Amino acid sequence: MDDGLVLNLASLDSASSPKVITVSKGGRWTDRLKAKRGVKRKVHNENAKTPKTTAVVEEHQPKRPRVEKSSGQSSTKEHQHTHPRPPTQIISSLFSYNPKIEAPVDPGPSKAPSAPSNAPLTDASSFSGLGLNPLIHAHLASKMDIQKPTSIQRAALPVILSTSPDKLARDIFIQSQTGSGKTLSFLLPIIQDLLPLSSLSYIDRSIGTLAIIIAPTRELAKQISDVLESLLKLRLRAMDEAADDANTSRLTRWLVSGLLIGGGTRTHEKARLRKGLPILVATPGRLLDHLQNTSTFNVSKCRWLVLDEADRLMELGFEETITGILKCLDGHRKLALQAVKEGIGREVGGWDWERRRRTILCSATIREDVQKLANSSLTQPIMIKAIEAELPFDSTSSTKTPHAVENFSPPTQLSQKYVITPLKLRLVVLVALLRTIITQCRGRPGSKAVVFVSCTDAVDFLWKMLGRSLMDDNDEESAEKKEDSDNDDSNNDDDSEEGNSMRNSKPDPISLKCSLLPDTSIFRLHGSLPTRTRLATLRGFSGSFKNILPFSVLLCTSVASRGLDLPLVQSVIQYDLPTEGGATEYVHRVGRTARAGKGGEAWSFVSPSEVSWVQWVEGKMRGDSSENEKKNISLTPVSPETVLKSGFGGKGSEYEERATQVQLSFERWVLQRKENAGLARKAFMSHMRAYATHPSDEKHIFHIRHLHLGHLAKAFALRETPKAATSASGNVSQKSGKKKMDGGVSKKREKDRVANIKDAKWEFNHNGDAERRMRDIVRAQGRQSKKAGVMLSSGTSEFQIAGGYALEKMVGSI
Repeated sequence: MDDGLVLNLASLDSASSPKVITVSKGGRWTDRLKAKRGVKRKVHNENAKTPKTTAVVEEHQPKRPRVEKSSGQSSTKEHQHTHPRPPTQIISSLFSYNPKIEAPVDPGPSKAPSAPSNAPLTDASSFSGLGLNPLIHAHLASKMDIQKPTSIQRAALPVILSTSPDKLARDIFIQSQTGSGKTLSFLLPIIQDLLPLSSLSYIDRSIGTLAIIIAPTRELAKQISDVLESLLKLRLRAMDEAADDANTSRLTRWLVSGLLIGGGTRTHEKARLRKGLPILVATPGRLLDHLQNTSTFNVSKCRWLVLDEADRLMELGFEETITGILKCLDGHRKLALQAVKEGIGREVGGWDWERRRRTILCSATIREDVQKLANSSLTQPIMIKAIEAELPFDSTSSTKTPHAVENFSPPTQLSQKYVITPLKLRLVVLVALLRTIITQCRGRPGSKAVVFVSCTDAVDFLWKMLGRSLMDDNDEESAEKKEDSDNDDSNNDDDSEEGNSMRNSKPDPISLKCSLLPDTSIFRLHGSLPTRTRLATLRGFSGSFKNILPFSVLLCTSVASRGLDLPLVQSVIQYDLPTEGGATEYVHRVGRTARAGKGGEAWSFVSPSEVSWVQWVEGKMRGDSSENEKKNISLTPVSPETVLKSGFGGKGSEYEERATQVQLSFERWVLQRKENAGLARKAFMSHMRAYATHPSDEKHIFHIRHLHLGHLAKAFALRETPKAATSASGNVSQKSGKKKMDGGVSKKREKDRVANIKDAKWEFNHNGDAERRMRDIVRAQGRQSKKAGVMLSSGTSEFQIAGGYALEKMVGSI
């Protein structure tokens, strides 16, 4: 196939074209049918006599211009007969017909990097000075290489570790910047509270669960569980104590942690719960399931309950689940107290039943839904921030609004940049940016980059296309062989029981290699992947394999935006801007880098119609900050030409030709197989649905009518816009008055419309939890009504009606 940039169609000569036979019109339809059959037989007989030639003739060809013969020149007809040229396909140029983009304003001399806002303290404070147990302090310093507390740890630990009755009677609300060490702020007090129980003779695992930590996602729950397991490996006796010291209390190693997340085997989890798990990390759904259905799950003596990332818990719709968990915990405790009073069962030792359960709620923001959760789960809460501690809620207000004004901003040492990228250039600019970052990280093995995408289908498409498209060799089988060998190597590095089971079941590959990104492994992560794959991806991307990867890229959705502490993340790229959460979600995403005082950079891809988003998000992050903080909260513009030149190199405009070759390699991969083309079209449609879910207060920036669908198709390596997208938007009238679906269409158009609607409905029902949440958001934002079998719209985006929840209603009415 000729992949050059062709601006006109090559016409075939009359010699290679089949003879056109006219069929007379008129008469009965049976006569016309016989004439058509005769024409087919005649053409078939003529083709059988002549040798077969490869020629494709379009239905309506343009007329061939007449060329006059000269004495020394052969005719066009003879020239084309001797040198047949196959028809070529029109491929639009990447660097033409793009919207004009103003050159970014020169920000002037680069400012000196600000002092880190989430780094460990440099003063004389230490964990021992905060009242922490010497055994825990020694373990942090020697085994975990944590010498000094962060600002939030210094503010939270004295309050939570206090044994005064006044403090024990109050719950805790922790608000802090992302990457500031909130996990240790609640894990260390829990271990210090339960550690003295090891000296009691009647304490063992059978006592049940004494502490429960709830996380919104499986990845965050697994990460908290890993940190907890490393803390529980501490020495139970000081090294300088004599072994025969009679006064030294001997501590038993009974503290065991457990993990309950969806996707696991419930039978195995029940067996562990029967043995006893003193400290439990779980996701809300699976925890409530075991509380309601596992009779051996003993939580009557629970002393700690932690709700981590409470704002994310509320965003994902876990409010009713959290309420059910609280009711189950209270019910189990009441039943146990009643049994003790009535003397039922055998109570060993003297358990302190007067000690109430203490709840810790951690959130980066204080929104209305988080305040509602605090009202229902916390008792006289103490507000703890990075510098200010013990800011109580306003007792005179029924909503318990905190005195402190919410100010949620990224770390000050983070470098934030954005690129105004035309839709056609999105793919090549992403590749060029990744190549630039890889070059900058040479000599630092284990460096990483995280790329956020709006939907799961787009993640799968980018992952497979980057890993399987080749620049030189277009044979996909060679790419698959390379992928299999890479996957075998990564699986062999994993000696765990989970890794063995994964090898036996032959799972999908965890990582792929890209020919455009040298020495780079590409991972993917989203909510529709199996739990085993998600955990193995996190383990591989974090570098827990025996061989540290030179550079790693993680393509993910917002499932990786909260709480995950991924080591050595150099850059965070927002390929798609957040559709939910606004500025808060943006800060959470960029918070995957520049953690614990380290540096990092954040990149955002902004289309020409979304330029006003930059000022909007800057204003949201600045809020009521001081003047010095406002100067640090700004996004620096970078032109796409600068990124392309840095990534592809070359002299002058040579980068344009190289970027075009990269784009053509992606398009060839899409055209190689029907599955690849289907994957690209599915990603395109999912991206449009996700784009339509932006909240109403952002519609002036993100609106589906602002997108050029043909240019957007190039960002998915498609050479034409999928028909489903054009029909979804074309069936809605663009008139300024009342808009309604076209009811007077022909039977064929109606059949095609029904097929497109059913395809879209099937995609909606098979795209996992993320797509269902998007449908719910569209349902809440749109206002649809139905009259005489026709969908009507008032004040709502056309795409939401044609591509959102209304599809189900339309299919149901057909």
